[in-house]
Amino acid sequence: MLRSSAVFDALALPYDLLTRHPVWQRHRERMAQELPEGARHVLDLGCGPGISTAKLPAGTVGGDSAMSMLRRARRHDPRMPLVALDAAALPVRSGALDAVTLHSVLYLLPDQPAALREIARVLRPGGRVVIQDIRHVREYASNLAKHGLLDVTCVGSRILRIFLALCTLGALRPHTVTAVAD
Repeated sequence: MLRSSAVFDALALPYDLLTRHPVWQRHRERMAQELPEGARHVLDLGCGPGISTAKLPAGTVGGDSAMSMLRRARRHDPRMPLVALDAAALPVRSGALDAVTLHSVLYLLPDQPAALREIARVLRPGGRVVIQDIRHVREYASNLAKHGLLDVTCVGSRILRIFLALCTLGALRPHTVTAVAD
C-alpha cells in the first residue's frame, strides 16, 4: 500500500493550490470557530501546506508526515511552529492540548482508529477535536465517542458537498465532526 505521505510528497504543489480555493478557506474559518474559547494549545494534524494552520489561533502547531508539505508550510510562514509526526503516535503529553484539528486528512491515514485514540489521549478535559473530512465521518464520530469524547456532532457543508460532487462525480461528501473530551 502506498503511504499517504508519499502521495503528498508527489502532489504537494497541486494540493497547495487546491487548499487556496475560497470554499476551502471558508471551511478553515469554520474550523477555527469550532475551537473551545481561549484555545491556546492547538495541533493542526495533517497540516499540509499550512494554509489551515494559519487560520487557527497564534501558536498553533502544524503537524504532518509529508516533509514536502512541511517545507511548503515553512515557505508560507517561516515563523509557523511545525513538526514532522505520525498521527498514530503523537509526540504530545496526555491531556496537553486544548484542541486538535484535521482538515481533509483523516481518511488518508493508514490507521485511523490509532489516530483517533491518540487525539483522545492528548486532549485536555473540555478539549475539542474538529474534523473536516469527506469520508467516514459517522464512523469517526462513533470511534471518538468510544474514546470518551462527548458532544460528538457531524455537520455537513452544502457548498463544499456541491463543489466536491462536481469535481468527483458525487464520490466525495464533506462533513465537520466536533467532539469534546470529558
